[in-house]
Amino acid sequence: MSLIFTDDQKSLAETVRRFVAQRTPLPKVREVIGGDQAYDQEVWSRLAGDLGLAGLTIPEEYGGAGATQADLSAALRELGAGLVPSPLLACVLTAGALLALDDEEAKREVLPRIAEGALVGALAVSEPGNRRWIPAEPETTATGSGDAVTLSGAKVAVLNGAEAGVLLVQARGPQGVGLYLVERSAGGLTVTKDEVVDPTRSSATVTLDGAPARLVAGDAVAALDRVADLANLAIASEQCGAMLACLTMTTEYAKVRYAFGQPIGAYQGVKHKLADMYTLWALADAALREATRAADEEPAKLGTAAAAARTLSSPGYLTSAKETMLLHGGIGFTWEHDAHFFYKNAIAGNVLAGDADYQQDRLADKLGV
Repeated sequence: MSLIFTDDQKSLAETVRRFVAQRTPLPKVREVIGGDQAYDQEVWSRLAGDLGLAGLTIPEEYGGAGATQADLSAALRELGAGLVPSPLLACVLTAGALLALDDEEAKREVLPRIAEGALVGALAVSEPGNRRWIPAEPETTATGSGDAVTLSGAKVAVLNGAEAGVLLVQARGPQGVGLYLVERSAGGLTVTKDEVVDPTRSSATVTLDGAPARLVAGDAVAALDRVADLANLAIASEQCGAMLACLTMTTEYAKVRYAFGQPIGAYQGVKHKLADMYTLWALADAALREATRAADEEPAKLGTAAAAARTLSSPGYLTSAKETMLLHGGIGFTWEHDAHFFYKNAIAGNVLAGDADYQQDRLADKLGV
């Protein structure tokens, strides 16, 4: 059962944890986000190639490992704890959407390249002025048919859109809402990198002005519903890992930081804050474990469980990251300390793939209330 990590999952988590500590510790992350690149190419090559994370949940027939969502969750916790910049989430969502569709040719063309880390895919769904992450009726339009389809419109907050080699774009065509593949080199496509709160994530604004595209066969609405669940699972996994990192960091600091002759952890005001942080993490962790169990064993319950996990993890992480910064005192606010990186990550993650209202609405819909 996914409620308890298997030996293989523990081994995978340990491998990723060791990789993060050796290859991309927080001082290294600082160097990356202070440069021009969204992520370290060598680190990404190792994550995708040596560790196989890019293709972890892609079936073996498409070049992946065919692992479970619980396996991916175990790995994402460790990456979240290390705030590792990478396009893994963008690739997971793109691959998840393709797998939920019926276009065998598109799957065999794109998925193997994603699985080996040779191609970064990006899902382009959000639009200006629409509060929903995935619009029910997108303003982006598709015209033409066959090999002569073009897209026009704009997409915002496209995760790793500037680094992607292919975009999977939601648009409204003659047959209704569909998902379309657009090559990064396509004419009429403009990608502008965004200024972001969280420097460990990259997003972009995508403008399409008659950009050539290819319709991916299948039920796009059902595929995007599946993607929303996968996004909640993945983000909640990263956030649970980051929450535990915040708790660990702050607990250790409370043992060594002295005030009035004793460790600050001896004071009730600090103890209570740490206890609250632990409670927030434990609740989110339990909900996440149930969501990964549902994903692998009871798919019909995935939507509810994933939205519940995200409803707990996002605000819980935001609170924990804020308390981490505050309990470190003045140093926690400075560039020299890592606490504020977690806080920025939590702020951005709180609205990534749908804010709190969106997640609560989704949970209510899945519960039928």
